[in-house]
Amino acid sequence: MSNPSLFQIYGALVLVQLIFGLHYLTTSLIVDRIDAFEWTAIRILLAGILMVILYRKRILNFPKGKEWNFLIILSILGIILNTALFTKGLELTTPAHASLLSCMIPVMTLIFAWIFGYERMNRYKSLSLIIAMSGALLLLGIDDLEISSDLFIGDILVFINFTCFGLFLVLSKSMIEHHSPLGLTVLVMSIGAVLLLPFSVKGIYINHDSWMSQPWWIYAAAFYSVFFATVVTYSLNYYAMSHLDSSKVALFIYLQPVVAGTLSVSLGLDEITPRLLLSSFLILVGLGLSTIETESASKVS
Repeated sequence: MSNPSLFQIYGALVLVQLIFGLHYLTTSLIVDRIDAFEWTAIRILLAGILMVILYRKRILNFPKGKEWNFLIILSILGIILNTALFTKGLELTTPAHASLLSCMIPVMTLIFAWIFGYERMNRYKSLSLIIAMSGALLLLGIDDLEISSDLFIGDILVFINFTCFGLFLVLSKSMIEHHSPLGLTVLVMSIGAVLLLPFSVKGIYINHDSWMSQPWWIYAAAFYSVFFATVVTYSLNYYAMSHLDSSKVALFIYLQPVVAGTLSVSLGLDEITPRLLLSSFLILVGLGLSTIETESASKVS
């Protein structure tokens, strides 16, 4: 099978950000009626079951020995903590704060990749981070943010969440070299589902009547969260990481503010402004710079 083109790889990453852009809305709908941690456990359980059904044959090399310990660490970082802390943090902080903190994912990913010796810094990576972050901050209107001590816990949870996800992206690179992207997705999601099984079963059992009485749009939001925002996005991220540096994959997260702004305009909640256009331009320029390959940008062997 021939290697995919850069257009296909970057297209997959753009699709991930489009899905996550809408996921902010679906998550808000769900946690407004259901406990955040309960929904996290149920979401991971359903996603794990779905991935086993769809992709179990993609597990080409079954883990051996200490690989299981490493997969458990990946599952805790990228599945359990990533999902639980984000969902709970979004309950306590504002979307503006959460979006601002998400801009730290590429920074943390690049730092972790450099620490573990997976990547080297070069002028293009440094410049792309600065320009893309400037665009994201401009779009968010950092000058209008109101810092309140009441939001501190939520901000901390979201920051830890994004730090865990950045570390997850970097550590996953070593496993992708020995396992197929989809197979690895099945493994880490299944481990997360098993670890959270007592909580998901408890949530379904105790709140069975509440779940059965939810309106149809909660079920639609739950399906979107499980299938698109979990199964599809994790699969596409692993697919991209099998061909790109983890820091470059993380840099596409800067598209999320653009997606959120576009959705707001489409729904009539916002209007196209010079700030939106300029910030979108800066983010796209930053992404463009990140695709420039140099000898110093290659992975350290």
